[in-house]
Amino acid sequence: MTCGTCGGGTSEGIYLCLGDRDKLLEDLREVESMVEALWASAARLDVGAGSVGTSGHSMAPDPTNSRAYDAGRTLNVILTGWANHLGHREPHAVRAANVLVAQIREVRAQAWAPDLYQELHDALGDCRKAMDRSGPLMFAGICPTEEGGQECGTPVYAPEGKPEARCQTCGSTWDVSEWRERAILAAGPATGTAAEISRMLSDPITREALPQGTVRQWVNRGKLTPIGYRGEKPVYQVRKVRNLWDRSKAALIARRERMAA
Repeated sequence: MTCGTCGGGTSEGIYLCLGDRDKLLEDLREVESMVEALWASAARLDVGAGSVGTSGHSMAPDPTNSRAYDAGRTLNVILTGWANHLGHREPHAVRAANVLVAQIREVRAQAWAPDLYQELHDALGDCRKAMDRSGPLMFAGICPTEEGGQECGTPVYAPEGKPEARCQTCGSTWDVSEWRERAILAAGPATGTAAEISRMLSDPITREALPQGTVRQWVNRGKLTPIGYRGEKPVYQVRKVRNLWDRSKAALIARRERMAA
C-alpha cells in the first residue's frame, strides 16, 4: 500500500507511513500546550508591549481574541470527532489527543488516518496564526529541512522570547539560537522594506529589537540609501542595514563606557 499523505510505501492495511506517523504524534503531543496558549490568548492574558517598529506605545487590546477562541473550538471538534471514530467519547481536545496517541497503531489502520493528519496539521497552523495577534513575531531563520533533496526554504518567525520556532510549511521545529545567525548571514544580499528588515534582524531570544523607525532615521540622516523600490516602498540590502546597526550598537556601548569611566 501507499501512504495516504506522502505516497510512500506502507504495510498492507496501513494508511500512514512511519515518517508521517511520527509527525502526527508530534502534533498530537503539542495539543496540550497549544490549548493552554490558546486560552491565554483568547483571554488576552499574553499581551505584552507594542510590536517592533512602533513608537513603543501599544493600543488598548480587545477584551478577547476571538480568533484564538474560534481556533480552539475547531481544534476541539477535530480531535473529539476522530477519537469518537475509535469509540471514545472524549469532550476535550487534550484528552482526545491522548487517546489518539495511545492508539496510534489503530489510527494508522484507519482509512481516515490521512484526513486526521492533514486536519490536525492545518488546525494547529490556524491556532498559531490566531495567536500571532497577541505579540510580535520576529524572524528566526529560513527552514533548512530537506524533503526529496530540496530545502524547504520557508521564512520562519518565532514569538518574542521563545527559543524554538516551528515551520508552518513542513512542521519542523528548530532551536532558534542554533540556526538564526546562519540564516541571517545567508539573507545578507537579499533586500527588504524597513518593516521586513526590522522583523528579520530583531532577535526573538534576547528581545533586542531594531525598530523600523530607526532605519528611516538613518535614511534621513544620509547613513543609508535605498537600493531600489517595491511599488512605492523603498527597499534596502539586509547586510548593509545589519552592519549599520552593529556599528550603532558598538558606538553606544563605547559612549556608555566613557561616561562610566
